[in-house]
Amino acid sequence: MSVLLPAGFTLEAATGTHVAEAFRLVAAEQTAAFGFCPDTEEDVRSMLEPPVAAASTEYLVRDADGEVVQWWGVLRDPGDPITHSWVSTHPQLADTDADVLARAGWALMLDWIRASPPEGDDDILVHSGCPAGSLPSPRHLAEAGFTRERTFWEMLGPVTDDARTAPQVPGLVIEASRDVAAIHAVLNQGFVGHYGFTPTTLEDWLSVEETMAGFDPNLRYLATIDGEPAAAMLLSRRVETQGAMYVSELATLEQFRRRGVASALLAHGFEVATREGLGHLALHVDSENAHSAPAVYRRAGLEVRTAFWAYARTLSR
Repeated sequence: MSVLLPAGFTLEAATGTHVAEAFRLVAAEQTAAFGFCPDTEEDVRSMLEPPVAAASTEYLVRDADGEVVQWWGVLRDPGDPITHSWVSTHPQLADTDADVLARAGWALMLDWIRASPPEGDDDILVHSGCPAGSLPSPRHLAEAGFTRERTFWEMLGPVTDDARTAPQVPGLVIEASRDVAAIHAVLNQGFVGHYGFTPTTLEDWLSVEETMAGFDPNLRYLATIDGEPAAAMLLSRRVETQGAMYVSELATLEQFRRRGVASALLAHGFEVATREGLGHLALHVDSENAHSAPAVYRRAGLEVRTAFWAYARTLSR
């Protein structure tokens, strides 16, 4: 690896020992965009300590005072053909330095991706993102050849009696489930066609899920109608320190949509939050979701709190 940095800056490999420092950078970037940081240290830990079978490389850039001013990374989860990459910048870093460092970072990350592509012969799809309205990330992404494709919303709603009241759905039963194969099958089918989704094997899915921030195996739920799997929901403790239960996955099979199943699962999520002494339910959703999920979430009392822009670039092999 040969990277030319401006005088006074140094580069080092990033590992799980750098969680606190990387989080301080993320918190500064998100606070500059939103006025607060919706992410947690555990989110950063899940990126610095990915699944063993993941393809990844990560670096920290330090200034002359030893402070972390950029975080460069590549992560491709097991079984996923999409490669995720990022260059996060501290908002107090001077634009001239930030631009030079970001060019070096993206050059290194994209070269690494080309040298370590996913299996297959197709072009390499790279996804990235940044807090909506953040600076200077959109400029850096555009210069690196990325195009903004989507806006993802973080939505948050308070626990209320109405939110905890599920619609009546004939034959519906929602239970905590250890049947990971059934849950995985529902998610694999239910998310087909969603932006950025690729079906995975059960083994690959478990290896990723179990390293996600706030993972708890007791918070997996399977919804059945007349005994047949209809939907699944995975809750997480990733924002528990912010007083919220997090919905990391929620999918309904096509033949069971428009019956109120997703609304019933959300109500169950609010009930679990209450049981855990938490006052809110949170989730992320594609603002252009093809199945009107944002409208379902709004009816449950969730509102948009923050937004993140999703970018993509295709590399030739």
